[in-house]
Amino acid sequence: MFLKKLFKVALISCLAVACILGSITSFSKASADDYLSKVYSTKNYDQPYATDRVIVAYKKDTASLLAASGQLTAYEKNLSGKFGLRLKHNLSRKNDKYDVRLYTIDDSSQTVLDVINELKDDPNVAYVEPDYIIRATDRIPNDPYYSNLYAPGKISAPKAWDTHTGSKNIVVGVVDTGIQYTHPDLAGNIWVNPDEIPGNGKDDDNNGYIDDIYGWNFVSNNNRPLDDNGHGTHVAGIIGAVGNNGIGVTGVTWNTQIAALKFLDADGSGYTSNAILAINYAAEKGFDILNNSWGGGSYSQSLKNAIDAYKGVFVAAAGNEGRNNDSYPTYPASYTSSNIISVAATTSTDALASYSNYGRTSVDLGAPGSSIYSTYINSRYASLSGTSMAAPQVSGALALIKSYKPSLTTAQLKSLILNNVDSVSSLSNRTVTGGRLNVAKALAAAKSN
Repeated sequence: MFLKKLFKVALISCLAVACILGSITSFSKASADDYLSKVYSTKNYDQPYATDRVIVAYKKDTASLLAASGQLTAYEKNLSGKFGLRLKHNLSRKNDKYDVRLYTIDDSSQTVLDVINELKDDPNVAYVEPDYIIRATDRIPNDPYYSNLYAPGKISAPKAWDTHTGSKNIVVGVVDTGIQYTHPDLAGNIWVNPDEIPGNGKDDDNNGYIDDIYGWNFVSNNNRPLDDNGHGTHVAGIIGAVGNNGIGVTGVTWNTQIAALKFLDADGSGYTSNAILAINYAAEKGFDILNNSWGGGSYSQSLKNAIDAYKGVFVAAAGNEGRNNDSYPTYPASYTSSNIISVAATTSTDALASYSNYGRTSVDLGAPGSSIYSTYINSRYASLSGTSMAAPQVSGALALIKSYKPSLTTAQLKSLILNNVDSVSSLSNRTVTGGRLNVAKALAAAKSN
């Protein structure tokens, strides 16, 4: 190989200046240190690295010999000719064991792994590796009330945020009491109907609703789905209060779009028919996720049909009666629709909340739901408890994962959430998974698939 030929030239030059060649030792796989098996592990290449650069470590005496003979520049010119390698930085200090250099790869036809496979057996090279991308661990937002939140730590959200904090390519519909969409900590993440022209009095998107800019108020049948209760605004903040904006709190996903689908009135009551209208609206607009922190009433085939027809993930609160949903179904959480995720509430100590419904076959997992601090009406913040607060933890996690990998189907998203929980003793035999939400595990699984 060309490097060996070049090294031979360097040795001849050194003989001419009386270099002591006996000090040069060859480097082979047979004599490699144990660390090389780690350096060249294919598992390492699963981690993100720069695609236009590579780190090469020369054995110290080899590099010194080449430099002393004036051949190091010629050596690097040959690297440039074959791989388009160009020296960017010398990364080593004077007394380091190796002469470590960072090269950029200017030849777009050569990959990092091409260079590694070529150079790792060269006798002049101690090792060669990618320039891995690293980030601050457990990313914490600068929102001043973040310290009031225990849920992000429980569900490993900061670890997930190291990889991704969400994006505006996902819409989460909040079927609830409406949302204060002017709230300073929510306004930046509120969905604005791209197919509607504000204030022109026309149904521009032909969906049956005039000037439905932020969603729809199915209680009063108008285009102002403002929250007059507080519940829906609280739920919205858990899902996606704007993160790292120096205001208030943060949602499970920092960046997203949240649509207000109001079917519950100021007292928190509503009709099945309006719930169906809200779900149909979301289906027609193609919303990816629906959060449903509500329940009650008997089995409704019409409601189930609407849920079945909705193509996204339907997240439902398990209910707050402290009973077994396997024996006493609570709807919509207990419908058998394949797109439903039913969520129980846990506490800051991972106990099943005393009020939370459960069910070995009917409730999928748990999530923090007790004493959850979030956005509230009149631009305030409040602490509330209930499975209503647990469900949006899952909705926020789904939005984060879906925005990271938009190609994921509803079935895949549900599987990622349910197959990557943290096992919790209080949920064993009381939920399908026996575990509590872990958004970092689910996101990592999405990355590897």
